[in-house]
Amino acid sequence: MQAKELIQALSEHSSGCEDRCVDLRTVKFESKDGEAMLVGDAGTYYFKSDPKNPKDPEVTHAAKQFCKLIGVPFSFYFKNPDGLRKQMVDCWLPTLGAEKSLVLMKLRRTGPESTGWIIRAVLPAEFTNISNVEVLERVSSAIADAYEIDFVVGENRDALTLHTQFVSKSTFDAFGECYSLGFSVTASELGARPLTIDTMLCRKSTKTNLLASYGGEPYFSCSYDLIQPKDLATLFPQLITRMTEQLPQIREKIQATKEWKFTPERSVEQILTSLRFRRGLSEKFHVRLGQEIQGQPPKDLWELSGKMSVIAKDFDLEKRLKIECAAGDLVGLSFAKA
Repeated sequence: MQAKELIQALSEHSSGCEDRCVDLRTVKFESKDGEAMLVGDAGTYYFKSDPKNPKDPEVTHAAKQFCKLIGVPFSFYFKNPDGLRKQMVDCWLPTLGAEKSLVLMKLRRTGPESTGWIIRAVLPAEFTNISNVEVLERVSSAIADAYEIDFVVGENRDALTLHTQFVSKSTFDAFGECYSLGFSVTASELGARPLTIDTMLCRKSTKTNLLASYGGEPYFSCSYDLIQPKDLATLFPQLITRMTEQLPQIREKIQATKEWKFTPERSVEQILTSLRFRRGLSEKFHVRLGQEIQGQPPKDLWELSGKMSVIAKDFDLEKRLKIECAAGDLVGLSFAKA
């Protein structure tokens, strides 16, 4: 898939959507038959509901944001019946100060001619509002035709997180293997997480990735809470230039990792123990890795990192990225800050 195709699909999904500033002190909360809504002069705003999947993160997302803004624990709100929910919100909603009452609502029409809206997100008015389409338009402008989309998740309507991996069409050989450079962009126009960018070393033979780190933090990965649309214009070109500059070092790190042989003094068990202390790696991952190397221990760090990146493909997005980053650290894909 090309970036322009994904942008077109996202643009079509955004049809019927609108961002609107709403003063919560001017709306009335209603809850009946399991359906909650905010009623105001400009229309009715419905919180999502799904009796079959009431705890689905996409269903509860806006309600959680709303509860956080008005200071009500969502777990308490969720387990109460309609009447108590209304009493609860009616008690807290009028207490909002002017600085918190104005919110940014991300909405979608319930129908072409309807005045009703589905609430996609309820965000503070100062939220840096950059759409997924705008982020990808900036990426597309920077990469031209030099990169293609290798993997994408969350491109469907109202998805909380969009994660897209871009891989360079240019390849390079290093010590008997073929590689490409790449980067991933994780964004959420609904405020589920900040914009995050990770650079990758892509192994063509196994179609797996190793994430790089930069100055002790995820390489070009940051919580861009206050980033503005104009900043995106320079961010991605700088990223691509920086990756290309690191290519000689990446070759050296691959070679060093392949030469790092396990010995009784530098054992596989020591590496596995160190991974146990790394945050974000689940018990399921450790069990899988132990099973993978049982009876056939890897001969060097490069082989171990390869096994980790293969296992990562079986985990959800957040866990996968953490495993791929840990595998990248084993290879030494850590660079000093410019």
